[in-house]
Amino acid sequence: MSAIPANLARVPNLLASRIALGGIQGTNRELLLLQVRLASGKEFSRPSENAIGASTVTVLEDAIERRDQRIRNLSQADATLGALDAALADVADILQEAKGIGLSQIGVGSDEATRRNQATVIDSMLGSLTSIANRDLRGIHVFGGDAHATAPFSGLLGGLRYTGTGLGMRADLGLASDIRVTMSGEQAFGALSGRVKGDRDLDPSLTLSTRLSSLDGANGNGVRAGSIEVEVNGTVSTVDLSDADSVGDIVNRISAAIQATDLGATVAIDPASGDRIAITPSAATTVVIRDSNSTTTAGDLGLSGTYPGGATTTGLDLNPRITELTRLDSLSGMTLPLGEIVIRNGGQARRFDLSTYTTVQDFQNAVVASGIGVRVEIAEDGTRLNVRNELSGATMSVEELGGTTATELGIRSFAGSTLLSDFNEGRGIRQADGAIDPTTGLPDPAADRDLRITLKDGRAFEVELEGDLTVQDALDSINAAAAAAGITPAEFTAALASTGNGIELSDATTGTTTLVEDINNSSAATDLGIVGSTNTATLSGTDRATVAVDSVFSHLMALRDALLANDERGIEFATERLEADLGRATEARADVGVRSRRLAEATAREEELGIQDMALRSSIQDLDFTAAATRFASLQQQLEAGLAGASRAVNLSLLDFLR
Repeated sequence: MSAIPANLARVPNLLASRIALGGIQGTNRELLLLQVRLASGKEFSRPSENAIGASTVTVLEDAIERRDQRIRNLSQADATLGALDAALADVADILQEAKGIGLSQIGVGSDEATRRNQATVIDSMLGSLTSIANRDLRGIHVFGGDAHATAPFSGLLGGLRYTGTGLGMRADLGLASDIRVTMSGEQAFGALSGRVKGDRDLDPSLTLSTRLSSLDGANGNGVRAGSIEVEVNGTVSTVDLSDADSVGDIVNRISAAIQATDLGATVAIDPASGDRIAITPSAATTVVIRDSNSTTTAGDLGLSGTYPGGATTTGLDLNPRITELTRLDSLSGMTLPLGEIVIRNGGQARRFDLSTYTTVQDFQNAVVASGIGVRVEIAEDGTRLNVRNELSGATMSVEELGGTTATELGIRSFAGSTLLSDFNEGRGIRQADGAIDPTTGLPDPAADRDLRITLKDGRAFEVELEGDLTVQDALDSINAAAAAAGITPAEFTAALASTGNGIELSDATTGTTTLVEDINNSSAATDLGIVGSTNTATLSGTDRATVAVDSVFSHLMALRDALLANDERGIEFATERLEADLGRATEARADVGVRSRRLAEATAREEELGIQDMALRSSIQDLDFTAAATRFASLQQQLEAGLAGASRAVNLSLLDFLR
């Protein structure tokens, strides 16, 4: 208050004035601050007024701003998924119409002219489908997967190439951050071939430069870098491996820890297995390695245990995975130096000399740079390489060029492990089966034979392929049938071509012509690519196991071409594949529906959390107008009383106190 304190009986006028003025100024200051708060509606406008509250409000405002951005992102994501759903609906409509056209052109109700007319319609549908596949929303191509900035489909070598990668784009969606807002062309259209999948585990060897992140570790959980304890003849030291990056770091640091005790040991990659670390302590030296405290590093490295002196003891298999930086010469089972392979696609062929490449990435980059719509990928489990065809409407093959490199890499498209069901773009091999003798009514095994081979000297034998699943099975059946006919391997053998792809029949008998023909209404010889004749020592078959992209574009192209060629069997096959394409589009659209529902739930939750954050901020920062107005009135009264009291006090004199 602006009054003279009661404990001061007599004071000079100057002191009384100052006391009164100080009280009035204090009241005015409070009124000013309160007026600012009433004008701004805030409890405080500067951090110094409420340091704790200001800090809390700053954190809440940052969270609210981020949440608002996520809500905007969710809105954009919902719009993108809406465009994706609409596109897939259009795809389903086109496929349904194309399927109807295909079905209408099977049978006697259609002629060549009608089919040629319908081929024009299918070609128009193909153009519409390509336009849909490149559809974008605000620059985001909905079928580009992770690579959404550019159109994922483009023409190349007479086909349609897919250049998208990944499963789909993720954005900052808060609780829905695991939802992909775009879709890969592979999921929607089957835009990449499933072959050639590597048919063998390449099991790369360790090198000193092998990164720890590329190891599955001895326990299958990777290598969790930490500290380990190395005990040398009772002397224990802790080795910090927390910042180790490569196998070389591990080897060097363990070796240094042992050498620090003035005792020797060799720490190196085991040369025999190539996939683990070996330790050889010097004579009379015993090394014990164990985990330090709660770490698992020694166990992950397969090194926990005792290593007696004078002997080499190996750790456990670290199971290195293939990465882009894996050296090609570290892959197991490879004949060095590596040789050349040929990749064909879209009527083009490219040669790749793998001896000139150092790493897997070098090989991948060379294939991409070749410009024939092929990519080399590392399998998800990191054990093998896959070669995939990006070009719908074209067929790909991976061939040997006189060596064994493609086979050893497991990527030859016509190998012993190739399934017969993959031949002829998935049609497989048509065999004779279930023949019945018309006289006896019993099964007739002779009528179930699929092909006949006649050698130059006139001897012939028939081959049955029933039950054969792979190319190697078919080769074994042919060679077994020849042996059963008394023909020796020196006279005749069936084997894979050493250059290119296909089956080679070697006939060393004396005569003029080697002949291979289908029998019993089977087309096995034709489908295997070995039907025909030759006057040379070797009948070289054609490659009927080329790799086509199992996509809706390939099937529409096949249907169009079959209609133009008046090929009823081709029309039937392509129409059947469109049924699978319809199912794929329906599943993709269902997936989009699930994503949209999760987005809606996430949006509602983000909005609820945003309201809670704003309510908490308001409770700290916003002004209580009722309390502030009451306080303002009180201060006004206080100011008036102070002014009145001061005016009376300063007018008092000594005579007023003497009376």
